[in-house]
Amino acid sequence: MDLRLQHVNVCSDDMEELHRFYSEVLGLKMGPLPPMINHEGHEEDELQEDGTWRQNVAFFDAGEGGQDVLQIHASRRQAYLGPRMGHSINPLLTGHFAFRTDNLAEVREHLSKHNVPFADYGEWAVKGWDQIFLTDPAGNVIEIHQVMD
Repeated sequence: MDLRLQHVNVCSDDMEELHRFYSEVLGLKMGPLPPMINHEGHEEDELQEDGTWRQNVAFFDAGEGGQDVLQIHASRRQAYLGPRMGHSINPLLTGHFAFRTDNLAEVREHLSKHNVPFADYGEWAVKGWDQIFLTDPAGNVIEIHQVMD
């Protein structure tokens, strides 16, 4: 299995505070978002009545590396996402770290062989990303995804 650390996701109820911290305090540059999927159970950015945007996700560059650039994903906390999506693992409750692979089928097979349960979200949040989520023995949430061609 070839796994490469790709991002760390941090969650908060206050996106403005997260944005200020990662951009102003740490000096990370906010990168463009890839095409996102808008569907029930996943909150997207939305226009508020006062004309401002309620931002629910931001991607910050945290390293170099082309397609596999290390990133910080800042997301609005979604406490009930897992149950709404029919999964036991919620990647947007406390955050997670993510690995990228070129063969997610092999990863699924390997995890199943070792009796490690995982939530198969498929192409869920980012268009073109096939995603699974699992927890380590300490309860930390881990994403493993493959960029689909």
